[in-house]
Amino acid sequence: MTNLFFKQSPWSCAAAAGAFALLFVACGDEVTEVTQVVGMQVLEEGDALPKCTADNEGAMVYSVDSAAAYYCVNRNWTSMKGKDGKDGADGKDGKDGADGKNGKDGADGKNGKDGKNGTNGTNGTNGSSGKSCSAVAIDNGYKIVCGGDSVGVVLNGENGAKGDTGVAGTSCTAEEVSDGVKITCTDGKSFTLSNGADGKSFVDGWMVDPRDKQLYRVVTIGDQTWMAENLNYKTENSWCGGGIGENEGDCTKYGRLYTWAAANDACPEGWHLPDTTEWNKLFTAVGGKSTAGKKLKSQTGWNDYNGTSGNGTDDYGFSAFPAGFRNDDGSFCIEGGSLAYIWSATEYNSSDAYLMSLYYYSEGAYLGYNYKGNAFSVRCLKN
Repeated sequence: MTNLFFKQSPWSCAAAAGAFALLFVACGDEVTEVTQVVGMQVLEEGDALPKCTADNEGAMVYSVDSAAAYYCVNRNWTSMKGKDGKDGADGKDGKDGADGKNGKDGADGKNGKDGKNGTNGTNGTNGSSGKSCSAVAIDNGYKIVCGGDSVGVVLNGENGAKGDTGVAGTSCTAEEVSDGVKITCTDGKSFTLSNGADGKSFVDGWMVDPRDKQLYRVVTIGDQTWMAENLNYKTENSWCGGGIGENEGDCTKYGRLYTWAAANDACPEGWHLPDTTEWNKLFTAVGGKSTAGKKLKSQTGWNDYNGTSGNGTDDYGFSAFPAGFRNDDGSFCIEGGSLAYIWSATEYNSSDAYLMSLYYYSEGAYLGYNYKGNAFSVRCLKN
């Protein structure tokens, strides 16, 4: 049951209308049934409203048959039931949206260019590609031509004078042989500038030490150019290799032996004593340390081992020769033929330095170290 309480005093129209609209109209315009209203006259169905006069100004009457309340204002009964709201106008239909335009077709992708075929890698070689060499006689010696290019001149010394590039006071001859050009000098030095064959051989060159005009074979292995003979330049603290006991050996055959300090200053200008990195690079170029000894040793001059020759195959023309060494006490320990110790520029400590070693009984090549005061061979490497 809903109880309504009103203060019996005049209201403003706006206030009263707002109050009753709130109290009598429920959601969806459903009317709440009133069974008891306090302070308000209730008229049954069919009863007429009483006369609205100054005497009952402000009175309120509820009519059951119309389910409406009335109040007397200005001698007129005014219904408290709110007017029906007008039906809202139907909303207009929205316009149809414009059809979306079809997107443009994407452009066809261009065909990519075919990649170029990669260039075949250059075949690795043991030495320079083969070239045919010949010797051409000139007034004072021979001009050597390999592969159509002049690679140098061997000049004969005259009356003990030093030729420009010949050995001092030495006459040399050059003759063409089956595998190249053979150079023979009256000081006993002889070598062949070999023609390449099947890409496995090499073309030897030579260099002349400007200090004493000595002639040395050189060979390029990989990207290194080496002297192909032991250095034979006389300095302080150097001795002829191949000696035994207190006796020096043969400088022409074995080259000289140098202390480490002397070795570092022994190579001619444009050449240097190789360090351990450069020795290892050589070993790699000839197939590794385990077989480098066999490939780098000369084909003659090495002792036999248990009936087997200790000579090498000299596949690259390096021609390592067994000169032995000299102790710092002045004794030559190993006569030529057994081993080759060749200095490195790399120090091991304050008293020792690294060297490369080859032995008549082994096919390998080794890097060890030894006392700087002992004397070993030198091979110069081109800068």
